[in-house]
Amino acid sequence: MRLSMRLITVALSYGIASAVCPTPAGAIPLFARIYDKPCGTCHTVFPQLNPAGEAFRAHGFHGLPPAVKPLRAGPLEIPGTLPLAVYLTTGADVTRVDAPGEPRATDSHFNLQYLSLLSGGELGEHLAFLADYELVETEPATGKVAVNSLPEQAYMQAHAEPFGWLGNLRVGWFELPLGVSPRVHRLSEQPYLAYDLRACDLLGRAPAGVQCDNVAVVGESQIGADLSGVRPASGLGWALGLTNGSNNRLDDKASRDFYVRVSQQIGLHKAGFFLLYSPDVYGGVDDRTLRLGPDFNWYTRRSRVLAQFLANFESNPTGRSEALWYYGAFVEGEYRLTPTLLVLGRGEYAWTPTFDDTDHGGDTRVRRWIWAVTGGAQWLLFENLKLVAEATYGENREAMSDVTASNWSVTVRMVTAFWIPAPPAGTRLWPFRQP
Repeated sequence: MRLSMRLITVALSYGIASAVCPTPAGAIPLFARIYDKPCGTCHTVFPQLNPAGEAFRAHGFHGLPPAVKPLRAGPLEIPGTLPLAVYLTTGADVTRVDAPGEPRATDSHFNLQYLSLLSGGELGEHLAFLADYELVETEPATGKVAVNSLPEQAYMQAHAEPFGWLGNLRVGWFELPLGVSPRVHRLSEQPYLAYDLRACDLLGRAPAGVQCDNVAVVGESQIGADLSGVRPASGLGWALGLTNGSNNRLDDKASRDFYVRVSQQIGLHKAGFFLLYSPDVYGGVDDRTLRLGPDFNWYTRRSRVLAQFLANFESNPTGRSEALWYYGAFVEGEYRLTPTLLVLGRGEYAWTPTFDDTDHGGDTRVRRWIWAVTGGAQWLLFENLKLVAEATYGENREAMSDVTASNWSVTVRMVTAFWIPAPPAGTRLWPFRQP
C-alpha cells in the first residue's frame, strides 16, 4: 500500500505539472505526438472518439504520415518517437446508499481513480499495436486502491484494404464492438448499467460454487480474436470474434464466447446490432447465454445522441434449470456549449420479469427494476487536461419483497494525458484559451 501511494503521489505531481505547463508539442500523447496532430483531430473531448478518430481506427491506425520518420527493426517499422503516454484521473467522490433496514451510508474519498500507461503505433504497412495498461485503480465508493496485473487493452492488429473494404484482424485483450465504448473511450465517468448486467447480480444468487464477480459482462475487455470490415463507399460494417469469456482474466473456466455485430453508417450517423452467444457463461453449470440488441449514434458538430438496448437470456442462472430474460437500455445526450465546454445527460433502465425457481427446488423469487439518471459537464482547460463534474441518482426496486434502495454519487475530477518525456516547462500558465 505504501508503494502504491508513493506511485500515486509522484504520478499526480508530474502529470498535473506537465499538463498545466506544457511545451508546444510535448504534452500531447501517443498518436498526437507521432503524427504531430492536435488531440481534437480524433477526439470530441478525450477520450471519446469523433468520426475522424473512428475512421483512423478503421484504417488499422494507418493513413496519416508520421511527423517523425519510423525506424527499421528487421522486417518491421517502429515509431520514430517513444510511443508511450500516461493517462491519469484524480479527484473527489461522494456516494450514499439508502436501503430499508440498514443505516444510511455516506462515503467520501479524495483518490486517484486510475493511472494508466498507453502505447501504440504502426509496425509497418499492414501491422499496428495498441496497449492500455491500468497500473493503479481506485474504487470510488470505498477508496480502496488496487494494483492491476493484467492490461485493459493489449493487442496486435493486421490491416488490409481488399476490394474497397477496410479489414482488420486483432488478437489479444480488447473491448467488444458495442455501439458505445464501455470503458476505454467512454466520455462519462459513470459506467453504463446495460453493459454490466448479470443475472446473478439481479437475482442476488448464483449457482453453488460460482462467484458472481468473476462472471463475464460485455462491458469488460475480453481476450480473443476479432475480424472486422468497413466499406467506406456504402457505410456498411461488420465484426465477428471469439473470446475466452472470462473478462480480461487468463483463467480458462468459462466457455468460448462468439459474437457478431453489423452496422450501417449514413453520413456521420450510425446504427448497429450486436449479438453474443456463450454455451456456458459460468463454466461447468450449463448456463447458455445470449445477449443481443440495437444501438444508435447520432452525431453533429455540437451534439451527440447515443442509445443502446440489450436483451439478455440465461438458461440456468441459479443452477435450478429455470431460465431468465432480462433487459437493459440507456440514452445519452451530449452538447458542446463552447468548443471547450460540454454537458451530458443520461437515463438508464434495467428490468426483469418475475423469476421463480421454487418449483425446481430453489428458493429465489425476484422481479427487479433499476433506473438511474446522470448529468454532468466537462471543461477542457487544455487539449490534454479537463475538469469533470458529474452526479448520478438511481433506485433499485425488488417488487416481490417490495424493497427499494436508492443511491446517489457526485464526482469531481481532473483528467490528463501526456507524453512521458515532456518536461514540465513552458510559459503558458493560465488555463483559459480562445476557441
